[in-house]
Amino acid sequence: MAGNDRVKFWLLLLGAAVAAVYSFWYAFKAWSENRVVEDTPTSRVRSAAQGYVELTGRGVMPPHKETIAPLTGKPCTWWRYKIEERRSSGRTRGWTNVDGGTSEEPFVLDDGTGLCMIDPRGAEVFPVSKDVWYGSTEWPEVRIPDGTGFFGKVADVLLSGGRYRYTEYRLQPDETICALGSYRSVGGVGVDDPEVAVAALLHEWKQDQKSLLARFDKNHDGALDAGEWDQARAAAHKQVVERMVVQPLTPGLSVLSKPSDGRAFMLSASDGAALARRLRRNAAAAIATCAGSTAALVWMATRL
Repeated sequence: MAGNDRVKFWLLLLGAAVAAVYSFWYAFKAWSENRVVEDTPTSRVRSAAQGYVELTGRGVMPPHKETIAPLTGKPCTWWRYKIEERRSSGRTRGWTNVDGGTSEEPFVLDDGTGLCMIDPRGAEVFPVSKDVWYGSTEWPEVRIPDGTGFFGKVADVLLSGGRYRYTEYRLQPDETICALGSYRSVGGVGVDDPEVAVAALLHEWKQDQKSLLARFDKNHDGALDAGEWDQARAAAHKQVVERMVVQPLTPGLSVLSKPSDGRAFMLSASDGAALARRLRRNAAAAIATCAGSTAALVWMATRL
């Protein structure tokens, strides 16, 4: 076997081994999460016990606050986006991530019996709404392409040059949300829970970029670097703590957040039964991938 062929062979062998191990791990994870969803009964906000619970209701934005998805500009309760660039290396071409982000703003789940503030930080989210389109600039010049369907997407790639690909996921307002996580309600901690309230206050400040930069852009470069953003976060935390001392807490509102004991924290645009089915399908697909990768690994090992 020639030198270049041997290098390619070992790279393929390594890739098959990594795929087999990762797919086995993912299958175990998805099946374990499926069992958690099926074994955790759905609680009502009004009567939910403190601790690990499953809630199902409508996702709504907090009063007087609106979360806007960064790429499409659409209102939503949660978003995640990524921007990829098509790059070439020798004979290979592929997509490389150049930007991305995930919403950390809290939103409210309403199940008809009460309201629960959802702190989405650290959650594994299964959205339904997804937009993918292409452009010639790193940040999209248009919010959403006019083309729809397969031929619309092909036209979008050809007309734009297709150098960049934009992908955005969202949880929509009033969409059914199934949430599993750590539930707490301590005398109406609600929106005045420090971490949730700090995130909400920072979101409010970001709506007025001019004032935000005037307060914290110390080097006057028109953007907040990591140190300046830490100062803004510290100022928001101080303001929240001072408000909690002088004002009574909001009654009747609870918080669902990431469990501290490592249990699954999941948000899905579906009910619990649909989420369980989705996790079972993910586990089955991962098992099939693991079997295929293992077979390829064994075959290549016999070629050594």
